Amino acid sequence: MTLHLGILLQDSQVAMQWLVFVIALIGLIGVIIHQFIIPFAKLKALDLPDAVNVGDSFDFVVDETSRQSKFTIGKRLGNIRTLCKAIDDDHLIFNFKKDRDQEEYEITVDRNGAVLFKPPRMDTYSKMEGKEKFDSVEIIGHSADFRLSDKLTKERMVNFIEISLSTSYFFNKNGEERMKFTFTITRIQPGLNRNKRNRDGSMDWGAEAGDEEESDDGSNDNDD
Repeated sequence: MTLHLGILLQDSQVAMQWLVFVIALIGLIGVIIHQFIIPFAKLKALDLPDAVNVGDSFDFVVDETSRQSKFTIGKRLGNIRTLCKAIDDDHLIFNFKKDRDQEEYEITVDRNGAVLFKPPRMDTYSKMEGKEKFDSVEIIGHSADFRLSDKLTKERMVNFIEISLSTSYFFNKNGEERMKFTFTITRIQPGLNRNKRNRDGSMDWGAEAGDEEESDDGSNDNDD
């Protein structure tokens, strides 16, 4: 009887050890899935492009069937995906509203992150507090300029992505004169660390090859 009871106790201890092992194994698998497999799957699902470079330009034409349209700049989402960790998704939002009678637009700019703004024909940047408005004719031959970052100290940015917005006319296939808006990456200060990506696919600030000479030419000057 005593021997039989001992065997039962031993079997129960073995069963308990197996149960603990299985629970620990399930927990380990859960950690691996949560920490590695899911982030990797999300990154692949986004099909992220390369990060923006200085000189990249993005043309935008408002749909002829709509009088209003939107253009966004963000980290992993939007019409321009910077892939910069310091930039928020929907960091900067442009709303275009067409005039009823002619090919001109009212442009309203809203932000969800830190932005410095230099209006057309102005020489200095200032902190963008709320929405900004200007007309498309103001950026013909001139540009509206924006600096995006995650930190703003006394209306100055140490690290930023600078984007200019300009416009020009063109004729479509029907011979109609249309307006085209062009967003251009004019500066990335100090650059992006393109050798390493974060878990979400974004990149940190970092000096890029060949940037040392450019940084000596007043790159820390914020013109504000």
